[in-house]
Amino acid sequence: MLKENKQTIIIAGSGKLAQSLINGFSQLGNMIKWDDFDKSIKNKNIVIHAGTGRQLQECLDYCNETKSVLLELSTGTNIEQLNNDCPVIICPNTAIPVLKMMKLINEYGKDFSQYKVRIIESHQKEKKTVAGTALVIAQALNVSNERVESIRDNETQKKTLGIPEEYLNLHAYHQIIIEDIGCEIKIETKVLGHDAYVSGVKMIVERINKMNLKNKKYQVTEIL
Repeated sequence: MLKENKQTIIIAGSGKLAQSLINGFSQLGNMIKWDDFDKSIKNKNIVIHAGTGRQLQECLDYCNETKSVLLELSTGTNIEQLNNDCPVIICPNTAIPVLKMMKLINEYGKDFSQYKVRIIESHQKEKKTVAGTALVIAQALNVSNERVESIRDNETQKKTLGIPEEYLNLHAYHQIIIEDIGCEIKIETKVLGHDAYVSGVKMIVERINKMNLKNKKYQVTEIL
């Protein structure tokens, strides 16, 4: 489907996720890196930002001018505070099953406000910030950001969370624990590697191609 669409997929970023996306989309024939893209070409495209934020304003300026869709994959940027005159889709996660779970929690999370709730997240040791997915889940369950528990210790990740050795440097784990008297509910998500994210971004792009999006900010769960 993507080959039939005239819009170019432009990917900004140089980290692991960006490189995985570049490899995944390069097979479809209409992908180009942001650094290699001729910004003087003012066509309507889809820009995927998966960088540190250094190029975010430049990407947004281009999308505002061309009414291109900006897909924001990075967390911890100030995208919420930036003005946009184009469709912006904020994606704290792109693994489709995880997104569907998040959509359910966002809709029904308020029903658990009277219970004790714990949120645990685990990522590679190099990640210094709390995962954006965990923060979105926390907001839906009325849990303060400070109460989200982050795990970066490899031994705990292997022995307690069951993360295979080969994925210690490339995994995303989230656990929700809801407790009441004599009752406990656990919801666990585990993403190993980037395949689920790349597949999810492709599905999100296909969804974008079928929609007439307005010039506003969307949470990715709104378009699923």
